[in-house]
Amino acid sequence: MPSLRRKLDRPALWIQGLARSWAKKRQGIDPDPVILHRRRTYILPTGLGIGFGLVLFAMMLASMNYNSSMGFGLTFLLAGLGLVAMHWCHQNLAGLSVRGFRVKPAFAGQPLQLELYAENISSGARYELAFSCDNHAAEAFDLRAGESAAVSIELPTHRRGRRPIPGIRLSTRFPFSLFTCWTWLHPEIDGIVYPAPADRGEPPPPDSTDVGGAQDDSRGDDDFAGLRAFRPGDSPRHIAWKTAARGGELLTKQFAGTDVTTHWLEWSSLDSQNTEARLARLCRWVIDAHAEGHAFGLRIPGTEFTPAIGRRHRHQCLTALADFPEDVELHG
Repeated sequence: MPSLRRKLDRPALWIQGLARSWAKKRQGIDPDPVILHRRRTYILPTGLGIGFGLVLFAMMLASMNYNSSMGFGLTFLLAGLGLVAMHWCHQNLAGLSVRGFRVKPAFAGQPLQLELYAENISSGARYELAFSCDNHAAEAFDLRAGESAAVSIELPTHRRGRRPIPGIRLSTRFPFSLFTCWTWLHPEIDGIVYPAPADRGEPPPPDSTDVGGAQDDSRGDDDFAGLRAFRPGDSPRHIAWKTAARGGELLTKQFAGTDVTTHWLEWSSLDSQNTEARLARLCRWVIDAHAEGHAFGLRIPGTEFTPAIGRRHRHQCLTALADFPEDVELHG
């Protein structure tokens, strides 16, 4: 019953959702890039266009009533203008290329950034192109022949987890806003919403100090300082592969000036808190450890990440926290 009431309260959005679902079944999942063909674009008159049609009908009746040849001429001229506007509105989207779909992760309460690129691969300009997703729109823009533009749409978030992308709408009202032409894009992507981090508090106690083992692969190496036994979490870049190939022990190269503190961020250390509070605190520890350049590992029920450094490791840990099952109370 509440679902039916919401549909009746917002009939336009309900009808739009049905149309989007029908278009997705008809078109399927879109590749990257996707080129828009005429068969997948739809066109209808706007409110202004309906009013324009009613005025033309009234002019036609008046011209017939008064047998006015000038009235007929003006009516037919404006009707022809309307037909030309309909053709160019539909043509404005046909042949456009859209590529590079991606969604930047965000923390709960912050907007996700849906990003894509529109490219005009035809010889004519395109005008008043407007992208939107889930009723949140980016600013309209024009494209000259051969030009491309980056588009970003902000999508609000309220809770952690996966944020599905229901469909991206591309529309135009060029020229004269008498018609609106649109199409739906359905790339196979979704957004990742990390848990909202807890307020800053005491940092987790360091587990150990690592000399040159857990390092960020994007950083350069400092002076070579020797070898030590391999430990889980060591960067593959710093393993002494030549020594291992000769049948020796698996060793890791150490570099001077790369001492890092290692933390183990453990679910069991927060057994006095509920699920969401634990996730928020672990999220804060991951952010702080990464910002300070410390190596960190993560242990949560069902998942473990060995200590490492870098943006990829940070993303993997925060994604694991975002995907943790809801309404699950685990202790210890």
